[in-house]
Amino acid sequence: MTAEKESECANPLFLKWITQWYEEARASNNKSQYTLKKALTSLQRYPLPIANPQDTTQLQGIGQGIANKLAKKLASWRKENGIAEPAAESTARSAREAPASSSRAKPRLYVPRYRSGAFALLIGLFKTYCLYGPDYFIPKSELIPVCEPYTDTPFHVAGSASYGGGGSGYSQHTAWSGMKTLESKFLAERQGGVKFCITEEGVDIAKKVFEVLRLRNELSEEDQQMLEQFTSRQQQAALPLSSEISEFTDPIEPSQESTAGEGTGPRAVPATRTSSAALFSRQSSAGMRVEQSDLVCYPAGAYDIILVIDNREVHSSADRTLIEKELENEGIKVEIRPLTVGDYLWIARAKSSSAHKHLPDIVLDYLVERKRMDDLCASIRDGRYREQHARIHASGFTNVFYVVEGSNPDAVSRLGEAAVNSALSRVQIHHGFHLKRPQTFEATLRLLKQISEILQDSLTDIYAIPDHLIGQRGFSELKKSLQLQFPHLSLAMTFDAYDVVSNKSASLSVGEIYLRMLMALRGVSADKALSIGSRYSTVKQLVDGLESDGAKSIGEMNINGTCRKIGPALAKKLERFWTASSFSTT
Repeated sequence: MTAEKESECANPLFLKWITQWYEEARASNNKSQYTLKKALTSLQRYPLPIANPQDTTQLQGIGQGIANKLAKKLASWRKENGIAEPAAESTARSAREAPASSSRAKPRLYVPRYRSGAFALLIGLFKTYCLYGPDYFIPKSELIPVCEPYTDTPFHVAGSASYGGGGSGYSQHTAWSGMKTLESKFLAERQGGVKFCITEEGVDIAKKVFEVLRLRNELSEEDQQMLEQFTSRQQQAALPLSSEISEFTDPIEPSQESTAGEGTGPRAVPATRTSSAALFSRQSSAGMRVEQSDLVCYPAGAYDIILVIDNREVHSSADRTLIEKELENEGIKVEIRPLTVGDYLWIARAKSSSAHKHLPDIVLDYLVERKRMDDLCASIRDGRYREQHARIHASGFTNVFYVVEGSNPDAVSRLGEAAVNSALSRVQIHHGFHLKRPQTFEATLRLLKQISEILQDSLTDIYAIPDHLIGQRGFSELKKSLQLQFPHLSLAMTFDAYDVVSNKSASLSVGEIYLRMLMALRGVSADKALSIGSRYSTVKQLVDGLESDGAKSIGEMNINGTCRKIGPALAKKLERFWTASSFSTT
């Protein structure tokens, strides 16, 4: 672990000690190295300082054992350096070291009782997670049939009140009571009261349960196949959809147009927006050898830093230019442009008097995504939350500020406080974004002003990856490989490249757009869309097939690589969606 990485971490002492333990475990080939590696990664990503070592248990990979080791190490370090232990922490440590007769028992990992209602529900939610992904909230009426084979307790009682008035006889006092237990243990979360999804903590427990069932030969062939496919998908470095839909990709030959500048200086990239798409190839150029002279370079003092605001980012409909005016009054150079990812970003533009004025605008590696609390809750509910984060990662930004402005108790209560807190934790721990919680719009403006001033004062030479090296896919991997090659440089990209790599659909083929159209209907996963697309390769073929053969042909279709069928319910839904003159989502 380098000194630079330790200084960048909010908790350098904890990082240093866990790094030492990880290196020792790896040298002795101890299995604890894998847990310590997770702990190391999550601690590096956590942006806030932790005063009490016991608070580190909130991070992935850090349990009570590691937390106790950190506490002992910190106490020893304080003693060696003559630093007094805080009174509150000393009292807490004494309480933890009290004899076993203490009234407080040591917390233990919760695992549902074998074949209980909670056990079956956890398995059902995990199967949903494997089949449809982490962003799918399954309705109660669809979840119960998935869970029934895994419990001895019935989900319904004859003659009891039916769930939803459908006469099915589901009772809230049967196996379904296990859902409250899963929610109280933060293993499941709900959406809108009747839809449910497994949490990341629940996934970890469910994996262990599935492993025990596999060793006991209690998994069906279908479950074993599902688990193997899920594991293989997790091991793929690329996004799942990018490799699976290659058969529908329209090949585009890379442009042979040269972008070399005059003389021996850095290569110039044309700044025209209308013809820039021809410079980008569909495949990543990550395997190419690049020299530093190939990069677009803005020397220090030859450029201005400009804050770019998305043209849809307004404070209110009554005053659409308020943000621009307030920042300009603070001396910040501002420009309004449509942004495909993020709400604010910064560009470097050559000064008109500079010898580099022919070079294009360079997008710096800093991005701000701003949301009001009610907008955040809405994006979690409709799935935009995860889709936006995936596009930010695909765009290669490493310094992302996720601003959640204000508070809205009504919106939080409707979605569920646990779901909101879980989403905010993922922003920091899983995605590695810097979470900011300003309470007012004015505080957000002060944050933008502060970042602008820091960038203006701290940046020196700026280097950007030339457009002709950038593919419409795999930019994030390309940037990582080049960053390893040039660790002393902070790499950026041109604004044209930003438009291409972050656009939702500009880099998609007709076949890919068709598959995304299929997946727009709730319940159609990537695997199901691929199965339908392999039989009906165009929209016209699909509509003609549904009108002539009806939903039965799709309902009996096997999902790619499995024995599972698409099913009559979803097939009927597809038929109504694609052939009816109107369609209701209710």
